[in-house]
Amino acid sequence: MLTQKLLVYLITIFHLLLADNLKGYKGYNKYTITYDNVETYRYLLDLEENDGKVNFWSLGRNMSIAVINSENQLIFEERLKELKAKFKNRVLLDEIACLNFSTPAESSNDNLEFDEFRPKRQARGFFTHYPRYKEILNYMSILAKHYPQNCRYESLGRSFEGRHIAALSIFRNNRVRDRRVVYIQGGAHGREWIAPVTVLYLANEILGNLKTFERYLNDVEIYLVPLVNPDGYEYSHTSDRFWRKNRHQYPGRSCVGVDINRNFANNWNRRGASANICSEVFAGTAPASESETSAVVRYLEHNRNRIKLSVDVHSYGKFIFYPYGYSRTAYAHTRNFLHGVATRAASQIAKYRGTLYRVGTSANILYEASGGLDDFAYGNLGIPMSFTLELPGEDFHVPLTDIIDVCKETFAGFLELIRHASLF
Repeated sequence: MLTQKLLVYLITIFHLLLADNLKGYKGYNKYTITYDNVETYRYLLDLEENDGKVNFWSLGRNMSIAVINSENQLIFEERLKELKAKFKNRVLLDEIACLNFSTPAESSNDNLEFDEFRPKRQARGFFTHYPRYKEILNYMSILAKHYPQNCRYESLGRSFEGRHIAALSIFRNNRVRDRRVVYIQGGAHGREWIAPVTVLYLANEILGNLKTFERYLNDVEIYLVPLVNPDGYEYSHTSDRFWRKNRHQYPGRSCVGVDINRNFANNWNRRGASANICSEVFAGTAPASESETSAVVRYLEHNRNRIKLSVDVHSYGKFIFYPYGYSRTAYAHTRNFLHGVATRAASQIAKYRGTLYRVGTSANILYEASGGLDDFAYGNLGIPMSFTLELPGEDFHVPLTDIIDVCKETFAGFLELIRHASLF
């Protein structure tokens, strides 16, 4: 007779193998590649920019992770051997089967309605699964209704498919004008499910403990956009678990989507981005060509003189990046200050359970990438502090049991960053 634990495991695997968002990955292998020569790095970088058949989960100067279909695996392996790169590969669905996924009932809760605000302990149950788009909006709306004197719920604009890009403004006193602004966004890449809930956790904790954190709100408004790319996020739930881009469809073209994190104006489409529509890092047809990007740009430009901190939350890798990411030889004129602030935020994160973040520019730690929010906010708008957080994890799917810990430790880092913003 099956034990209850084994039965639950088998049911989970059964649901996993039937999940619509994983069906397209039958026969795919996940490759972990290590190398110490620039030729391998350049080969992989060229694949990311120009070959839509390879899906990179991580790309660094000495180690990369790529997911490849069965038709292209032999050629890929032969080329890696020619370059003397080392690699390990595993069937992707076998790898995913070990992860703790939401059940279908949890992950398809589009029509969830909240009749009344739940007590704090119940509200934290929200952070034990990955909510869908409508559930995220409902949760934000409830926070604003429950704290009308300290929170405002609004829309920055609409996505390509017409979904709201929802925002929460959190403040201590609605009568205070010209506050410093902290801007934090998440979910620019659809597959990075942990980012939106981490941003929402910040809202939940600040609003649920206003007296404790009121010193952070004395003259600072916290402006949160948990899900910048709602179309890609929904598509990763329903059709393709590892979808990265938005869902911009071009007439007569089979490839879909633009990488929002390559679509900002700073050194647009220069390095680490692509003009190939099928590439994972397709930069779009022009800077801010995407409705999602232009919505963010409008807000940032309108408030550029008040915004003191911009944070773009991504997954995964345990990094805090600051400008500039587009070139290894480009340096922010305040890089020592930015490095110090990021290091102190990383130190606060580590106090919770020992998670260690690396601090620096993405160009020097990983690879050059142009058109990101961090470079745009700092370089184009003059926002004094601009960072990208790459949250913990060895995969894009953080196990459900780890969500709350990632939220809590990141919250400590957020507070440290906000504290510095209040000093400007």
